[in-house]
Amino acid sequence: MNDLAYFISLMEKETEPSPNIWDRRARSWAHERKNNRKTDERLEKDFLFLENHGLLKKDFSVADIGCGPGRFAAVFASRVRFVTALDISGEMIAQGKEYAKSLGLTNLQFHLCDFDTLDLKKEGFKRAFDLVFVSLTPAVRSHSQLLKAMEMSRGRCCCISHLYRKNRLMEQIMNEVFPEKAMRHENSGRWFYAAFNMLFLMGYKPETSYEPRHSEKQIVPDEEYLDFLMEKMFLPDDRTAANRNAVMTWLTDHTETDGTITEITDSCYGRLLWEVTNQ
Repeated sequence: MNDLAYFISLMEKETEPSPNIWDRRARSWAHERKNNRKTDERLEKDFLFLENHGLLKKDFSVADIGCGPGRFAAVFASRVRFVTALDISGEMIAQGKEYAKSLGLTNLQFHLCDFDTLDLKKEGFKRAFDLVFVSLTPAVRSHSQLLKAMEMSRGRCCCISHLYRKNRLMEQIMNEVFPEKAMRHENSGRWFYAAFNMLFLMGYKPETSYEPRHSEKQIVPDEEYLDFLMEKMFLPDDRTAANRNAVMTWLTDHTETDGTITEITDSCYGRLLWEVTNQ
């Protein structure tokens, strides 16, 4: 196996393309925002990065693949000429449209689709965008998906991926309640490592940057938060009623007098930025 084939093989992995999974996650994120669990800190830093690289010009067209509830797409729309936002989840798309409407944005189009089966030529998406943006989504995880995203760009691509995420609360629960089970660590940075090397060996010159984050939040351990923990901590076969009850019992026993529990998270994500015509 040559070097390029090796790094391509590292990129290939199972993803979670099911709309049902992302519909459920959309509702969970909406609940987190309502309770001030989610912030726009990452969004602000990424847009500062894009602005410093001249990627928010007023005459630009931008594609946001795996746009989720449209937070990034809406900021793009406030800065550039037109934005096309793609997602597999109807619930994400609905939230994005509602958010864009609340801001009075008319230059933002949401497109419900599975990126794998999307016909770029039919939709008029080939070389249609000055910037193709992909952030923390399984929509672009394989070699073929990355090449497809690049086909949409006539300028640059920016891909953002988790390198690691360490949730101390989850680890404490696993160590104390389920010591026989290993804590899931989904974000090893393998995709970022593989994508950089693949692009480099193909003749591109990807620029890299890194963004570490530390957050401390007071969380109300309700059913929505329990859903979040079960999804992150366990493989599907282990998301049983017994394990759920055990986690909830632990949370109840460790809740502070004000009804909250402290969640500390350390994470880092990496950005890849490259010009598609620069080989």
